[in-house]
Parts: sequence; C-alpha cells; structure tokens
Amino acid sequence: MTAPDNNHDNTDEKKKSSWLPMATIAVVAIAAGVFAGTRGSGPISSAASDTQALEVVQNKLVSTTIFPDDFKTVPPFSLLTANNQPITESALDGQWTVLFFGFTHCPDICPNTLNEMNGVVSELANGNTTVPQVMFITVDPVRDTVEKMTEYVNYFNTDFVGVSGDLTDITQLTRKLGIVASYTADTNGSDNYSVDHTASMLLIDPQLRVRAKLTPPHKMDTLVADLKTLITHYN
Repeated sequence: MTAPDNNHDNTDEKKKSSWLPMATIAVVAIAAGVFAGTRGSGPISSAASDTQALEVVQNKLVSTTIFPDDFKTVPPFSLLTANNQPITESALDGQWTVLFFGFTHCPDICPNTLNEMNGVVSELANGNTTVPQVMFITVDPVRDTVEKMTEYVNYFNTDFVGVSGDLTDITQLTRKLGIVASYTADTNGSDNYSVDHTASMLLIDPQLRVRAKLTPPHKMDTLVADLKTLITHYN
C-alpha cells in the first residue's frame, strides 16, 4: 500500500495560508475605498444639487439674476430715515426687502422704478404673495435730506422707506453691496451736478442675504413674476 501523499496536503495548506492574508487585505482595501468614496461624495453631491436647484429657478426668471446662498449679506450700517430716526441693517431683519439706490434729482430711472414698484407691491398683495418692503437709499445725501427723501418716496407709496445719511457711510454701504455711483460737475453751479448710479435693485432675504439682482428695464409685470418665483422658492 502506498503511503498517503502528505507532501501534497502540505502544499495545498501552504497555498491556502498564503492567499488568505492577501484576500483579507483586498477586502479591507475595497471597503476602505467605498467608505472614503461615500464620505467624499457628500459635499460634492450637495454642491452640485444646490447649483442645479439655482439653475432651475434661474430659468424661470425673466429679468433677474439669482445668487448662491453665500454670495454676500448686507453689512452693518447706520443711516437716517423719516423724522431723522436712526435706521440700521436690523430694519431688514425678518422680512424680504427690495433695496434700491438712487437720488431725488434723477430724471427718469428712479421715479419710473419707484412707480413700477408701487404697482408691484399692490399686485403681490392681491395675489397672496409675501410683499417685500421697498427701501430707497440716496446716493446723493448732500441734496437729499431725510425730509426730502421721505416726501419723495411718499409720493409713490407711503409704505416705502426713504433713507439718507452721511455720504461716507452711504459710500461704504454701496461699495460692499457692489453699487456704483459717480458724480459729474456742472459748470452752471455747484448744486447742478449729475449722478450716474447702478439701476439694478437688490432682493434681500429675511436673514440679510443678497438673494438676487433685479435688472432694468424695470417693468411691473416682469418684477411681479420674478419676485413671486424667488420668494415662493425660498419660503
């Protein structure tokens, strides 16, 4: 009788013992890769999802540019409103605001825009949509006193907020919000200078985030449609 082939059995055992550690390492490596991939895909997927959501809303807008959540917020400011009462960024807290910068000597853009906004707030109220406050801040405080600003905005709507203050404080605010204003002297007198300024309006959410830029030409129907889309989306 032939003796059992112990050498063959030993060889098989050696083969088994040699690939077991390798198999274990492979499994661990695959698991680690899957885990790492899962952890890494979270923020990327979230960012992609946010971008896609913004694109969906942007495609619905007619004359407005929507901004991401972290675009910018309204910085602290201290100016003056009716009866020389102090007004700060807290006046925007907890409510939607359409922020518009201009001046009372403006020949067309400012009065036309405020007139359109008067129709906008009326339409939004009739449509059971959140009505934003309208705040008009002068870029020409030398001529636009608080009293003049109050009288000016009240002509369009008594709920509109007129704001004036120190030119330096206003300039700091406009720069931080990306609003441009330039002044051109007139040879006919020191008070006859002209002002060129950004005609776009900013939509501010209740957390003071700049959500969108409403671009001219400002027409009531377009503004109503875009504001409904934006406020409904974020609410």
